[in-house]
Amino acid sequence: MSDSVRETILLIVQIASLIAVIVYVIKTAEMARETKKSAAATEKSIEEMVEDRNMEFAPYIVVYFDAQTDSPIFDLVIKNTGKTIANHVKVIFEPPLETSLKNYDLEQLSFIHQPIPAIPPGFELRTSIDRLETRIESDTLPKIYKVTVTYTGGLNDIVRKLDYLLDLNMFHGILETHKSSLTDLTHAIEDIPRQLEHISDRANEISENLEQLTEKIDQVPGHLDQLIVQTEKISQLGEKLDTISEVLEGLDGTIKSKNTKIW
Repeated sequence: MSDSVRETILLIVQIASLIAVIVYVIKTAEMARETKKSAAATEKSIEEMVEDRNMEFAPYIVVYFDAQTDSPIFDLVIKNTGKTIANHVKVIFEPPLETSLKNYDLEQLSFIHQPIPAIPPGFELRTSIDRLETRIESDTLPKIYKVTVTYTGGLNDIVRKLDYLLDLNMFHGILETHKSSLTDLTHAIEDIPRQLEHISDRANEISENLEQLTEKIDQVPGHLDQLIVQTEKISQLGEKLDTISEVLEGLDGTIKSKNTKIW
């Protein structure tokens, strides 16, 4: 084998080896990238699982206004709907809460102006704020509030922040229902005297009927006495009839005896 052939074969072997190394490097790089992606996906999945579990067992503070059709007053409610305790709860209203109620100072409500140390799961803080009708019809008192809530709690005990927009205008329908209920109540109250008069008339009728019934009951003993007398007379009449019957039987026997002698 000549030197040129030997060198050509060696060159081919070297080139093949280089290609194999390059392919190996590429495959290794691809495997590394896939491994890195898999690791990243696994890490993300773990983080999501941790976050889901943290959210599942985290406290959750809701803030809302509550109005009922049977009450003219609407309330402020701060409630923990989560599964764990909420700590250091701060509630900030913008603009600050106001009320038209006399002798009622919202500044004295500490849980509105100061952090709440803790709110257990399912527990709520509730307080009256204002008359719904007054607030809805007012041109000066605010109807819309931006509420910011911060608190800590959960498995990782991080600071949590929630924003709410509370709009009293949504209670317009409830206000109309409440007005209707008050109107119905007013009419019912106004109708009470007529109902009482009707009841009084019925009571008088019942009283008269009772008096008549009492008189008839009082007459019953007299009728019973008369009935007893009539019964005694009938009894005496029966005795007389028996006597007459006996006399007639005796007379009949006498007649038959005389007829027998004649024959």
